[in-house]
Amino acid sequence: MFRTIFAAILVFAAPPALAAAGDCFADLAATHNYTNGFAADPTPAPDGKSVLYLRSGPRDTVQRLYEFDLASHRERELIAPETLLGGQQEKLSAEEKARRERRRIEVHGFVSYELSRDGKRVLLSLGGKLYVLERASGKVTALPGTDWLSPKFSPDATRVAALNNDELHVIDITSATDTQLTRGAGPTLTHGEAEFVAQEEMDRSDGFWWSPDSKSLAYEEADLSPVEVHYIADPLHPDAAPVAFRYPRAGTANAKVRLGIISAAGGATTWVAWDNAAYPYLVRLSWRDGPLTLVVENRALTEERILAADALGATRPLWTERDAAWLELPPPVFPKWLPDRSGFLWASERNGQWQLERHDAGGKLLNAITPKDFRFDTLIDVDTKTRTAVIEGSRDRETRDIWRVKLTGGEPTALSHARGLHQASFGEQHAIYADEFDNQDGSAGVAIFDAAGKTIATPPSRAEKPRFVPSVEYMTVGARGFDALVMRPRDFDAKRHYPVILAEYTGPTSKEVQASARKSLDRQCMADEGFIVVSLDNRGTPDRGHDWLRVIKGDFIDTALNDQVEGLRAIAARVPQMDLSRAGVVGWSFGGYFAAMATMRRPDVFAAGVAGAPVVDWQDYDTYYTERYIQTPQTNPSGYRRSSVLSYADQLKRPLLVVHGVTDDNVYFQNTMQLIMALLKAGKPYQLLLLPGTHMLADPAIRARESERVMEFFQKNLAAGK
Repeated sequence: MFRTIFAAILVFAAPPALAAAGDCFADLAATHNYTNGFAADPTPAPDGKSVLYLRSGPRDTVQRLYEFDLASHRERELIAPETLLGGQQEKLSAEEKARRERRRIEVHGFVSYELSRDGKRVLLSLGGKLYVLERASGKVTALPGTDWLSPKFSPDATRVAALNNDELHVIDITSATDTQLTRGAGPTLTHGEAEFVAQEEMDRSDGFWWSPDSKSLAYEEADLSPVEVHYIADPLHPDAAPVAFRYPRAGTANAKVRLGIISAAGGATTWVAWDNAAYPYLVRLSWRDGPLTLVVENRALTEERILAADALGATRPLWTERDAAWLELPPPVFPKWLPDRSGFLWASERNGQWQLERHDAGGKLLNAITPKDFRFDTLIDVDTKTRTAVIEGSRDRETRDIWRVKLTGGEPTALSHARGLHQASFGEQHAIYADEFDNQDGSAGVAIFDAAGKTIATPPSRAEKPRFVPSVEYMTVGARGFDALVMRPRDFDAKRHYPVILAEYTGPTSKEVQASARKSLDRQCMADEGFIVVSLDNRGTPDRGHDWLRVIKGDFIDTALNDQVEGLRAIAARVPQMDLSRAGVVGWSFGGYFAAMATMRRPDVFAAGVAGAPVVDWQDYDTYYTERYIQTPQTNPSGYRRSSVLSYADQLKRPLLVVHGVTDDNVYFQNTMQLIMALLKAGKPYQLLLLPGTHMLADPAIRARESERVMEFFQKNLAAGK
C-alpha cells in the first residue's frame, strides 16, 4: 500500500532478474509471435495450378511476392520490394500510415497485392507508386504518378482505379493514361475514401467499387465538416506541426456520407437515393454478380436495410433486419449475389446465432443454409455447379473450422479436422483452397487442399519454431459456464502457491479463449516468470450467441467485472496452487479500460493492475462503436457515468501502471491524461509508462521492453517466487 503521492515515469533499463523474460518477450516481438515467415494472403490462381502469397523472413517484416507451383512443389520469387525501390527507402504518406493503423498492418514491403480475375496480372503498391506485374513474362509496368492509395483492378484488368489527394482516378494500363473522375475534394470533403468509423469499426476499408462490366464505379463522398477536429502532436518531433484528424466522439456529429455512380471514362455523377437522415451509415456494398447493392443502418444501430440501386440511382428495398438491443455487422462479403443473379446470400443473428441464409432476387427469404446450433462465421466460396458453399464456422466456441454445406441447407461437412483456427481462400476457382491454420497443438502455417479437404501441398515456411508449445489447460467454470484457460509455469511445482495474473480483454468484439497455441505464447512467457496466468470470456463477449453478447446493453463494466471475479474464483477452486491474495490484472485497449476499472473497484480481489491504452471516458471514443453498446451520452448519461474510469479514480487503493502511446489516434492519449489529472486531484499514486507511437506497438524493441516493464511491475507488487 502506497503512503505517499507520486507519479513514476518508468525508463527502459532491463534489470538482470528479468533476463529470461526479456529473451522470451524479445523473441515474440521480433518474430511477431513466430508468424513472420509464414505465407501471407495466399491466393490460388484461377487455373488451380499454383498459389501466390507474400512472405517475409523470420525476423523481418519486409514481404516479397512468391508463387508456388503445385505440380512441381517448387517456389519462385516473383518480385521483391528492393527491386522496385532501387536502393531507396520506402516513404509512406500520412494517409497511408493512417490506413495501415486502421487495418492493424505491421509489415512492410508489399503489404497486399491483387491478382486479376484471369490470373494474368498482379497489382502491387509500394511507397505510393503502383506496379503491374505480368505473370507469364515477369514484365513490370510502373503506372504514372505517386502518392496513390487503395488501388484496384477493373474486373477486366485493363485499368486501375486509385485515390490521389482524396479524388478518384482511373489509369489505363496499356496507354498509361490517368483520368481524374472526381473533383472538389479538400480538407473536409473526400471522394472514394472510407470515413474513419467505416475503416476502424465497420471493417470496411473500401470507399469505391468497380461495376461488373468495368465501365463505371460507385464511390463514397464523405462530408467531414460536421466532425470534430482533433490534433495529435508528436513530442519526439516538436518541430513538426500537429496532425489534424476528424474524429467523431460518441454523441457528436458523424461524417455525412452519400454514394455516387460515375463512368470510368469520366463525366457527371449519378447519386444513389436513400434516406440518409434515417440511415446515415453505409456499412456494406456489393457490386459483382448482381445489382449495386448497399446495406445502410440507422444511427441507433437497431435497424439495417439492404437496398438494390439501378443505373439512375433509384433504390428498392430487399430486406430489413431489426434488433431491439443492437445489430452486429455481418462479414464484409455480404450481401453475396449468386452468379446466376437468382438471389443472394445473407447472414443474420435473428434466430439467436449467426446463420447463413439464401434469399431470392426480390429479397424473400428462401431458406436457412446453416443449422441453428452451428455458429456461422464467414462465407469463403460459392459453387453454383454443385450448389454448395464453403464456409468458416464451428460447433464449439473455441475453434473456427472449414465446412461445406448445400445452398438448400442441411448438415455441414467438415473439411478441416485439426483443432484450432482455420481461414480459407479459393481465389477465382473452386477446385483448391489455401488454409491458413493456427492450431491448439502448436502447428501453424499454410497448407493447400483440394475441394474435398485432402492435402495437396504445403508451401515452404521461413518461420522460426517457438522454443516451446504453451501448456494451456482449457476449462468451463462457474454457474454460467465461462470459457477459461489456465497457463502454468513450465517448471510448475504443484506444492507451491503462485501469484495470479488475469490477462483479459472482456469487450464485445474479441474472445480470449481460443484453441490457438500462438495466441497464448505471451501468456506462457508471463507464467514462466513465476505466475499462474488465466483468461476467461465473460458475458458480453462474442461467439456465444445473441443474448450472451447483448446482456451488457447500456453498461460496459458491471457485468464484465462481476463475471470476471466470479470466474476467477471458480478457476482458483479447481487450481489450488493459485494464490488469490496476490492477483493482478492486465489488458490493452478495452482490456486496459477493464484493468483500470478492476483495480479501482475491486481492491479486495486485485492487488495490482496494468492498464494499456485504456479508454477512460467513453464520451471520448467514437460514435459507431460506443453508441452500439451504451447509446449516446445524451440518452444514457447514467450508463456513461457508471462506465467511466473517472467516476472511480478516487477509490484507487492498489498499485496501477498506465501504459499509452503518445500519438495514439484510436484511443487518444487524452484518455490517459484525464486519468492522471483525476488521480492527482484525488491524491492517488500511479505509475506511467509512455511509449512512442500509436495504438499498435509495431516496433519489436518497444514491444519487448513494454512487456518486460509490465512483468517487472507484477514481480514487485505481487511478490512472485515467494
